[in-house]
Amino acid sequence: MDSYIPFCGTPPVPTELWTRWQFDPVLLAGLAALGAVLAFKARSRTPALVGWSLVVLLFVSPLCAASMALFSARVAQHLLLTLVAAPVLARAMPLRGPDVLPVACVFTALFWVWHVPGPYAATLQSDLVYWLMHLSLLGAAWLLWSSVLSAVASRPDTVVLGIALSAAQMSLLSALLVFARDPWHGWHMLSTVPYGLSPLADQQLAGGIMWVAGGALMLVAVAALVRLVFRAQDGPHYSAPSA
Repeated sequence: MDSYIPFCGTPPVPTELWTRWQFDPVLLAGLAALGAVLAFKARSRTPALVGWSLVVLLFVSPLCAASMALFSARVAQHLLLTLVAAPVLARAMPLRGPDVLPVACVFTALFWVWHVPGPYAATLQSDLVYWLMHLSLLGAAWLLWSSVLSAVASRPDTVVLGIALSAAQMSLLSALLVFARDPWHGWHMLSTVPYGLSPLADQQLAGGIMWVAGGALMLVAVAALVRLVFRAQDGPHYSAPSA
């Protein structure tokens, strides 16, 4: 019998969920290294601290364990990582990367890959694949938002197209999850039951979270970008952060 235990542990029942904080030494070392890089390289300390703190909470808090029991918790974790933490980190420390549209395509592909059955199952069978998932999602999102912030004043049309592409793919994936007749992920066939959810209901909840919360976060991002464009047009004293 395979004795492998996923990084976040076995699926918790509701009564033990809040005791399942993750203090793995390698994880803490990685988070400390990220914090050190931000401390020395970030242009703005406050966004850097906010972004780093959110990343810490996403992997140290019981949300990590909850994602072992509920696919909806994993989706919530990924939305917070890519649509909240990543843009804040991009604001604090922009990364240099390709044009908005290539990065949006990469982010789109990765977001799909890590939520469909085969690759998702692989993340539960290997710590290496598990971290490849999260690091690739965070990296692609960080690059995407960095590219967006860099181009928002000079190429707003390209930025809007890139954001629209990302939002559209998320809506399509959400719809597939919500309207699927069967659950996608065998791992959650039993883990959702203690939470009063069938595997299919958990999957539909995940799709709903992705559709509603993901869409709302995209709208917030668009509103913030529109504000940056108007500020840039108001006078030469303001310039959008460069990647």
